[in-house]
Amino acid sequence: MLNPIKWLELELKRNVTRAILDTEKNLQNKKKREQKRLREGRNHVIYYFHQVDDPYSHLCAQTLPLIANTYDVEIKTFLVPSPTKEAAPEPDLLKSHSLEDAKIIAPHYGFTFPSVNELPNDKIIQMAQWAFLCMENQSFEDIIKIGDLLWKNDQSSISDLFSEPLNEEIVDSTLSRNSKLRRNFGHYLGGVFVYEGECYLGIDRLSLLEKRLTNLGAKKNEKAEVIQRRSSDVRAIKNLGLEVDILWSARSPYSYLAMKQLRELSDKYHLKLNYNLILPMVMRGMKVNYEKRMYITKDCKRVADEKGIPFGNIVDPLGYAVERCYSLYGFAKKHGKEEEYLRAFGQAVWADGTHGYMKNNLKKIIESIGLEWEDAEKDLDSEDWRDEVEKNRKRLFELGKWGPPTMILKNKDGYQELVVWGQDRIWLIEEQIKMMQTRIN
Repeated sequence: MLNPIKWLELELKRNVTRAILDTEKNLQNKKKREQKRLREGRNHVIYYFHQVDDPYSHLCAQTLPLIANTYDVEIKTFLVPSPTKEAAPEPDLLKSHSLEDAKIIAPHYGFTFPSVNELPNDKIIQMAQWAFLCMENQSFEDIIKIGDLLWKNDQSSISDLFSEPLNEEIVDSTLSRNSKLRRNFGHYLGGVFVYEGECYLGIDRLSLLEKRLTNLGAKKNEKAEVIQRRSSDVRAIKNLGLEVDILWSARSPYSYLAMKQLRELSDKYHLKLNYNLILPMVMRGMKVNYEKRMYITKDCKRVADEKGIPFGNIVDPLGYAVERCYSLYGFAKKHGKEEEYLRAFGQAVWADGTHGYMKNNLKKIIESIGLEWEDAEKDLDSEDWRDEVEKNRKRLFELGKWGPPTMILKNKDGYQELVVWGQDRIWLIEEQIKMMQTRIN
């Protein structure tokens, strides 16, 4: 049982977070920032943080000339280093995942990424960083060119871009300075756009920045938006006997946000959804820094508002609440209610301000999905779930992933068709399903 001090701590965090995420308050803050910008006679300025060896940054670089041509903005670019261990607890997995993911999604947005399978070594990374700093009157095309050469491992051509011999001291001091600036803005990764108090990570969030700029009247004429994802025009819907395994965590807000979208996809394509629990990263010994926690929370609120999902009145379920949630999962699954149970628990802790460890609250959750608490209570605080969760953790890492939600699309024979990480890639599952339909047409 949680002690009263811990309960009070959670309540304080809930109230502070709720205030930070208040939609109306944030809209007012944006209006005030815009009024201040106008009073001071400042242009619309976007700060862009570029990491040369980050595949997503290479995609973002390709948007820079398009943004400049589409919006009346000034873009300031900053070279940044790889994220710290606290921001990226599994750096090698992140690099490998980012490379594969960037190659897959690039064509859907009209961008390109070299067909490579190797990550760049430290030497060429430092050469690319120095080339970035050496460019006089640097253009966005120069940044794209450096990225193309780096990913093709063309050291000779990168060295031709040097105006003077590589100076490690200047590179290191610049990276350190820009890393501090990025942290002051509230972020920790490369491929980040910052505009008037808000961070937008990668091409996945650039559309939100475009909407903001358009609403401010910064768009030039009737130009098309920069971010336009090309979807397959396959229309036939067939029951292919597909399943999606979801590696899901009760403490992952993105896992909660994915549920509505997965249900819609399931209904559209007759998918069977299989939820498999994993422990939160922090409960697996990983550290998460302050900038990451805050950005994720704010980002989830934006996504939730965009998709009409309740979110924002949060009581962090870390620890005891997660364990109690998982102890009742088997009971819900036995009655075919596992998805409803996890969705109800998720909404309780991420949207309704509910303490997920309290017995009365768990009783309400169980009863809200049409099950009897008297029967469910027999499984409360059982340890039966731990072996299964450990098996799911091992599977997660075997797939080359480390965090939830990780989703595996399987065909009717049980073979893996696609593995994606994050609710931002649910659209990619649909594209894969469409491609599978064309194979049998």
